[in-house]
Amino acid sequence: MRSVKAARVIGMLVIASGRVWAQTAGITLQIRPHVNDTLRMRLDQQTEMTGVRRTTAGEVTAIVVNTMKMFSRAIVEGATEKGTNLLAVTDSVLLTTTDDLARAAAQRAELELRGKQMRFRVSWDGTVGMNESDPGASREIAQVVSLMPAAFPKAAIKLGESWIREVALPPSQQFGAQIPGKLHITFRLDSLTHGGDWAFVSMRGELKPVVAPPANSGATLERGTVNGTMLVDQKRGWLTESWFTIVTISVITPPLMTGIGATHVQMRITQHMHTERR
Repeated sequence: MRSVKAARVIGMLVIASGRVWAQTAGITLQIRPHVNDTLRMRLDQQTEMTGVRRTTAGEVTAIVVNTMKMFSRAIVEGATEKGTNLLAVTDSVLLTTTDDLARAAAQRAELELRGKQMRFRVSWDGTVGMNESDPGASREIAQVVSLMPAAFPKAAIKLGESWIREVALPPSQQFGAQIPGKLHITFRLDSLTHGGDWAFVSMRGELKPVVAPPANSGATLERGTVNGTMLVDQKRGWLTESWFTIVTISVITPPLMTGIGATHVQMRITQHMHTERR
């Protein structure tokens, strides 16, 4: 009985010493999954767009809500000095929309995504790159499946420390217009649990418009915000869970020949990703 209690005390001391070491010496956050591991993920995303246009008769408001539920796998095929090579497989996807005109397109997209395979590479800091041998994979699908915000610093960081990154806004359409922009984000290592194996990282930032939007886009970003939290499993080398909310305010101006006034649009993207335990 005493030996059992002693073992528990020793175990608690080992865990505590690991936490103290991580707080004082710092840890290096990395996306570095083990070769031959299969990461099974579920992605839930909702995009709510509200457009308001002023007319001579008053204001006209349109609201569109799109949802996506995706189950996918990332199979770790190998690792190099540049990062990890993965094969992503979309097992199933369910898309819904309140836009009657877009419903048929959503159904076609479901069929196209189901069973889709693509290869990509993830660097240790979380940067995602497409595999040179798979040029046909679309960038949009790559960003949805990979779920990796290029976030982590290369050097070790201590608990409570912050770092800044600037990343491109994920591709999105607002009432048919592409909204370009960059996310200026401050990340922070908030806490460590499970003996330092689990790291909670928060993110807060703002969305800035690009200097020169694409020609004929008709869209101008005014402002935006991003908030989120990531749970990094250091032992597995992957995101165990993540929560993100992006809100943008923009103006879409149709060509003058249409005679249609500008539309002020608010878009809210809410995303939750969960990786199954082994």
